[in-house]
Order: sequence, then C-alpha cells, then structure tokens
Amino acid sequence: MNGTHFDESDDATGTGPDWVKRTYEVFNPDNTVGVACNRDGEIVGLHLTDEVREYGDTWLTAELLKLARLAHQKSRVGLRAEMEHKGARPYTIDAFDLPTEAAYRAMEDAEFGTRS
Repeated sequence: MNGTHFDESDDATGTGPDWVKRTYEVFNPDNTVGVACNRDGEIVGLHLTDEVREYGDTWLTAELLKLARLAHQKSRVGLRAEMEHKGARPYTIDAFDLPTEAAYRAMEDAEFGTRS
C-alpha cells in the first residue's frame, strides 16, 4: 500500500523533510476510499469514488473508520521518523509508544489481508 519511508531526498535543501506539511494517506485495496491525516493525526482529506454509493452507508462508515484509524497510526509512524531524524534518544521515542513501520504494515495487513 502506501509506504512511510522518509529520506533526505524529501527536501531539496538537504535539511530534511518538511515535517509540518506532511500528510499521511491510506487507501483501501480497491482505491475506492481513502483518508489523509496531517502530522498531528487529524483528518485533512477524504477520497471517495462514485462507485462507493452502491456499497451502502454501513459499509462506507466501517471503511472510513478503519482507514481513519490506519491513517492516524501512519501519522504516528511519521512522528517516530521525525523524532529519529532529529536525534531523539530511542528511550524517548519508545516513551511515546509510537509504532514502527513494520508494526504499521502489520496493522494494515490485519485489516486488509496479506499483501501480494
């Protein structure tokens, strides 16, 4: 799905990514629904295709809630990456209980099944 890996190339100046402006997007496997969160984990965008109208309100509500939870967790992975990039000590990062990329991928796999 949507990777969360960051590197120096995210910023042309070489000073690192612009963490404040980052958004974290998650889409369902068929790309009919997506949710975007900002750095603070707040929802800043939704993506809905026309075909989701056919699936009904119950399905759409469940899908939006699932994706919102995942997008929030993805923003927390971004916060971990930001803290690591800025040199925070591992025990400080661990104190915030922030998920790793691997833990996030496991969450996504649990929601949508094994990747192919």
